[in-house]
Amino acid sequence: MNLKNEKSPSNLLWIYFLVSIGVALQVGAANWDIIWHGIVNVESFFTPPHSVLYFGVGLSLVSTIAGIIWSLRRKIYPVGPFSTYRKIPTPLKLIVFGCLIEVVSGLFDNWWHANFGFDGLLSPPHLMLISGMTLSIIGALIGTHLHKTHKRFQIISEMICYGILWMILINFVFMFTLPFSKGQYFDFNPSPTAALMLGLMLPAAFTAIIFYSVQNLSFPFRMTVVAATLITIQSLATIISNIYFAGILSLYLLNILIPLSLDIVSIYTKNNNKLFRKFSNADHKRIVLSIIISLFFITFYFPWSVNMFKSFFEIDLITFESVTIFEHLVWKFIIPILVPVSVVSAYIGILVWKKLYEYPKLTNMFKVVVG
Repeated sequence: MNLKNEKSPSNLLWIYFLVSIGVALQVGAANWDIIWHGIVNVESFFTPPHSVLYFGVGLSLVSTIAGIIWSLRRKIYPVGPFSTYRKIPTPLKLIVFGCLIEVVSGLFDNWWHANFGFDGLLSPPHLMLISGMTLSIIGALIGTHLHKTHKRFQIISEMICYGILWMILINFVFMFTLPFSKGQYFDFNPSPTAALMLGLMLPAAFTAIIFYSVQNLSFPFRMTVVAATLITIQSLATIISNIYFAGILSLYLLNILIPLSLDIVSIYTKNNNKLFRKFSNADHKRIVLSIIISLFFITFYFPWSVNMFKSFFEIDLITFESVTIFEHLVWKFIIPILVPVSVVSAYIGILVWKKLYEYPKLTNMFKVVVG
């Protein structure tokens, strides 16, 4: 089915927005859950972070059901087999699939806790959950992108979806890099070398791809809104949810100056190309700005970002000592090694993404996400 010809009805824009809020609650609660277990050290399925997480699942699920009911009541009459199924917009079908995975993962997680006690960050039910979140937010992003009325709300909603997708993608990387996956019966902790390699390559690449795509939106401060979405979730879930990081909130909020500065540069160079000849090519500018913002993932995703590398460097400190971990790494690893490698990883990520976009057999679904 060609998604570009499948216009999103007005009512569905609110459905997609509510789904994105539900997914934001889930990914935020997942981050809070790590903090919670570090402080309380009690393993149970029924915890405050889990309550918020599955409230988010419920919000996404109820919103999706409402969207399906509304879609089926539309006065359109597709022909051919499965005509009722075809009345449901493709993005909504993707969200349905994601929500079903999320619900099953919750039941699976409850069973896992009952049979295997406490688990770590990487476990089969947690992997199912984040996979469902990924499908749901991609569906919401595509559905929002296809919406052509209420333009301002549509663009803001799309930028929020990009911010949530960015956070989920990086959290996917964290599942395979953070040394938090030793459970009561299973030890899924990654090898320090594997964590180092993945941490060097993937966060910068995913960040660059997200912001390369975002710059196609017709909104002057698009990078700022996307980053603000991430900063808001991370601040609430990880920074102020405990006494250990609450004191660095003002410092963490300074991250917003990075995308704000890049947006200002983008706006200024658009109107003053004679002064910035290197930015006369719009695509080159998108690439350069995307690479620049990708270099700061270490501060955007603090404290998790620095914990990816502590095992390799044999830094025996806990998560709540992440400021000290950062101080250990900044001069011997982050600046001399991580930053240069991130430039290369980000550039390669964008090139691969552009090549995939041009690949004729790639489905229209992913072409829409790229813009």
